[in-house]
Amino acid sequence: MNNLDNILDLIGANQRFLIVSHENPDCDALGSTIVMALVLREMGKDVIMYNKDGVPEHLRFLPEYSGVADSLDRVTDDVEVVMLLDCADISRPGEEFRDLISENDFTLAFVDHHASNGASSEYCLIDEKASSTGVILYRMIKRIGASITPEIAECLFSTIVGDTGSFRYSNTCSETFTIAAELVDRGADPEKISRYIYDNEPLRKVMLRTLAMNTLEVSGKIAFLHVSSEMLEQTGTEKEHTEGIVSMARSIEGIEVAVFLRQDSALDWKVSLRSKQYVDVARIAGRYGGGGHRRAAGCVISAPLDTVKRRLLSSIQEAM
Repeated sequence: MNNLDNILDLIGANQRFLIVSHENPDCDALGSTIVMALVLREMGKDVIMYNKDGVPEHLRFLPEYSGVADSLDRVTDDVEVVMLLDCADISRPGEEFRDLISENDFTLAFVDHHASNGASSEYCLIDEKASSTGVILYRMIKRIGASITPEIAECLFSTIVGDTGSFRYSNTCSETFTIAAELVDRGADPEKISRYIYDNEPLRKVMLRTLAMNTLEVSGKIAFLHVSSEMLEQTGTEKEHTEGIVSMARSIEGIEVAVFLRQDSALDWKVSLRSKQYVDVARIAGRYGGGGHRRAAGCVISAPLDTVKRRLLSSIQEAM
């Protein structure tokens, strides 16, 4: 759904915007949120940025990050348009957001690169082949002739580095490098951005990863890791500190599908799925009400841990 003209018309016709992204945000979610806000404000628009979980520690180098609210208290019915970035559906930003949407008649617009995005709004700009949502926003900026300031360049470059695994994943293409090169010329600092994203781990996160690695289970070409609520409490960590743990399982030689499970409540397990070459994990996640990309997807399953593992193992083996 490539309705760029519709979205540009929507932006031109309205003044007050709420920009949201999915909970437990990554580089793409927050970088895109900030970029969209900066562009809209340059156009004279009123903007509120929101994320249920705020800004994780390792992303607090992003320009304007302090302007991302973790509450919707400031939102009133004066808001005209809600833009969901890097979001496959309206459930991803969290319960408070869903309640707000159900109680108000906002116009919804989606900018995303998830293949599982099934939004039905006439204002959808979705390209599953884009390396990141930030890349789609880059195209939008070029279309409207807005300036790529150093702040915008830094945020856009961060979306690319984060979602391509520093140019290592299969969503990396020639366009990715072309855009990245221009962003460096515009002021993005690759060393700084990579240092904050990859080389800035708090000790408690390292301790959590050690505990997680002790849970490693391998079945053929499938690897499982998990983090329980007790492990988070023991290390003094939050769910944001589980970011990247699934990649440790994916990096093991011979593994095709990596599964990471994070306990969110007594029976709720947040599932992160990654594959290397041929398994479409988005289809697997879709069986459980989730979604994502062919090589990276997620869902939530409510069941005891052993049951969750057994179900996923069966689904992955079938997909293989």
